[in-house]
Amino acid sequence: MRLTLKRVFFIAWIAFILGSIPSITVFLKEFASFSFETGVLLSPRFHAAAAKIAGAVRQYAWHILIAYAIIISMVIFMENQNPDRTILWLLTLALLPVVGLLIYFIFGPEFSYQKVKKRFAKGKGPPPPASETSGDSRLLLERLLFTSSGAEIMPHNKIKIFTDGREKFDALKADIRRAACCINMQYFVIKDDYLGQEVSEELAAAARRGVKIRLLYDAVGSFQLSRGFIRRLTEAGVECHSFMPMSFPRLRRKMNFRNHRKIVVIDNTIAYTGGLNIGKEYLGDGPLGYWRDTHVRFEGDAVREINKIFLQDWCFRSGDDPTLITDERAADFCEPLPVTPEAQVPPLPLQVVASGVNSPWHPISQGFFNMITRAVKRMWITSPYFVPGASFMRAVTSTALAGVDVRLLLPTKKDHFLVFWGSRSNYENLLRAGVRIFLYKKGFIHAKTLLADDEISSVGTCNMDERSLHINFENQLFIYDKDVNAEFAAQFEKDLDDSLEIGLDEWVKRPLWQKVIESFARIFSAQI
Repeated sequence: MRLTLKRVFFIAWIAFILGSIPSITVFLKEFASFSFETGVLLSPRFHAAAAKIAGAVRQYAWHILIAYAIIISMVIFMENQNPDRTILWLLTLALLPVVGLLIYFIFGPEFSYQKVKKRFAKGKGPPPPASETSGDSRLLLERLLFTSSGAEIMPHNKIKIFTDGREKFDALKADIRRAACCINMQYFVIKDDYLGQEVSEELAAAARRGVKIRLLYDAVGSFQLSRGFIRRLTEAGVECHSFMPMSFPRLRRKMNFRNHRKIVVIDNTIAYTGGLNIGKEYLGDGPLGYWRDTHVRFEGDAVREINKIFLQDWCFRSGDDPTLITDERAADFCEPLPVTPEAQVPPLPLQVVASGVNSPWHPISQGFFNMITRAVKRMWITSPYFVPGASFMRAVTSTALAGVDVRLLLPTKKDHFLVFWGSRSNYENLLRAGVRIFLYKKGFIHAKTLLADDEISSVGTCNMDERSLHINFENQLFIYDKDVNAEFAAQFEKDLDDSLEIGLDEWVKRPLWQKVIESFARIFSAQI
């Protein structure tokens, strides 16, 4: 076993505790005694000490509360959150003096932000890319994404778009069966239902024939995943880890740093990403009915870039050497298979962008903002949730007021109460600005796509809400190709046939009870 500094401190701490046991025993005997006949008896000295402490607390209660308010307020201010979140926490602490503190420590931002950010830090790359064939809007977006995240232009790629869960998972399972070297797989949600079992059986079979497989899943998103599911994969030879594991997934503060990415890389030549997780509801077999999502399979230069994102997450969780993410050591994880001339992929430039609490510039958010504000013809957005911050709302409304064709495709059904009603609280302002809002009626729409004009498209895992844009670990493709843009646009128009457009006159007449719920959800939208 390698003797690290952390282990040395741990051993020293255990030795200190063991050496202190005699002193602790003598100290406790002065305050209490124990026997099987009488049980635990507290001494008069203990009662006197307790009374003295209680008296001091009563005497200095106001001083304690004032100090509490000052310290916690300073902590919140120094976290440099957006004003809405700061005001919400200050009100919570003011109205609920003790309970508010507990709520803050459970659900508030993590104090170890800087530590986490350093562990995920990316090195500096070459100068920003320049493309002579890029238009002004595209060139500025390329530079923005590079300088904020290090995402380089990947010039040659081939993409297949999936809009149906079964079609995507059939293709994925077929690729797993053909895998010859390695599979890196990461999902926010993995469930032990029939779809999860189908995928796990394919992974286990691949591992048994010698394929190196690593599986990463989020501890909160997959909190229902059974130990038996992981044990079966481990016994077959699959390496499995949960991202930021915790004892109580719904209560511990680390629930804030969730890994919402969906990444599969097979033999360093094929990759998948998008909105689909592993569970039967993503096939339409759930309480929300038909599930409309968007996922992509791609080959080419971008595969190694999205594989680096996976390896960063994997090394963070597994403790493997982070240098494995570099080009020089990537072969240690999986040697790329030879590419024949016939398999060369055509020109299709794109950037693979990752964001999370480790990204101080929030590059996906920056990219979305740039796409929205620089669109001149159309800005079509599909998202299951639309609860952005004030700056995003201004960007969308300003673009619509400028005469750009801005459309939002959002769900009619809800899978998260506060997010659903928080989204609807924004509709009136959007409609007044000229934004066209369509509500998907066929089932639940979970796709995350943006189309700017007729060349720039984005697809991936990031929702249009504050949590995805600024807190969760996400990944997104920014694609610069007219044919791909046209394919996304055709699907968007097809989805409109299964949607209902809402008008301002109709919306302002909605029932009062809906407005009350929307207002309530809007208050907490900064924390959604």
